[in-house]
Amino acid sequence: MFTKKGDSGETDVIRKRVGKDSPLVNFLGDLDELNSFLGMAYLKAKWDDIKRDIERLQHEIFIIGEDVSTGNNKIDQNFVKWIEERTVEYRKESGPVRLFVIPGGGECGASVHIARAVCRRVERNTVKYSKELEPFNKWIIVYLNRASSLLFSIAIVCNKRDNVSERIHDIGRYF
Repeated sequence: MFTKKGDSGETDVIRKRVGKDSPLVNFLGDLDELNSFLGMAYLKAKWDDIKRDIERLQHEIFIIGEDVSTGNNKIDQNFVKWIEERTVEYRKESGPVRLFVIPGGGECGASVHIARAVCRRVERNTVKYSKELEPFNKWIIVYLNRASSLLFSIAIVCNKRDNVSERIHDIGRYF
């Protein structure tokens, strides 16, 4: 689909014309990229609980975009609490991880690691955007921070369920 309205370097965001190089459009683009990688992780997941949690994250990423575009501030401590609870559950299954895990493993684990890394980048960029898009819902930064932790835990569990051993980086071994 195309409308040709964006050919001049502007786009519509909640019935307003804004430049495609604006902080808001960059932020929404980062969220779209994260959601796309989450979609790949969802596709690779074989387990209902993981699929369900990834799908929920995807819906909540849309809510974040809506929050920033409209100022509705739906993302709050309850969204963060759910992520923390799910992270604890996955950590119970995976056991403690105390070393540097080299991202990879099976298809599911590797795709979730990619989504996690993208989520971390989105979090870093969000800190910058939050200063340019005031007022900004502070819970969004907290949410993205916890979401990347949840994705790390999910990646570890995917690999465990796939019987793929984690590769560990041994500090000092290579240099």
